[in-house]
Amino acid sequence: MVRKVKEEKPIPLGQVYEYLQMREESGINYVQRVTAQHAEKLSKNAAYSEEVLEMLQSDFELTRLLAVQLVNLNPKTATDVKAVTRERLSDDDVERLLERYSEYVLKVKAAMEEMASEEDEEPTEIDETYEDL
Repeated sequence: MVRKVKEEKPIPLGQVYEYLQMREESGINYVQRVTAQHAEKLSKNAAYSEEVLEMLQSDFELTRLLAVQLVNLNPKTATDVKAVTRERLSDDDVERLLERYSEYVLKVKAAMEEMASEEDEEPTEIDETYEDL
C-alpha cells in the first residue's frame, strides 16, 4: 500500500519518541524500535515542546530546522548554540537564548517530576479495626 506524504516538517527527538511510543501498542518494526530507543536516550532532559520551538523561531529568527537541531542538542554552553546557529546570532543573543532555553528545561523537568509524583501517590485506606501492638 502506497502512502501519500501530507506534510513534511522537522520534529525534535522527544516528539519522535512520543509518536513511536503511541504506535508501539499497535506494533512497530525493528527499525522503529531502535529509533525509539535512540530518541529516548538523546532526549531525556531536552525541552521539546512546540512552545520552545516557537520561542526559538520568533525571538531569535531561527528556521524550524535550526530550532529543532538546537532542541535535539539540548545546548548548555554558548559553543553548543554557535555550533548549530553558526554566525546568525550575536554573543548577547546566544546568552539570552541559553537563558530562555534553560528556563524551559527547568519547567519541563518540574512538570515531569510532578506527573511522576502524582502517579506514585495512591490513595490508602486506613483500617480503623487494626490495633497497635
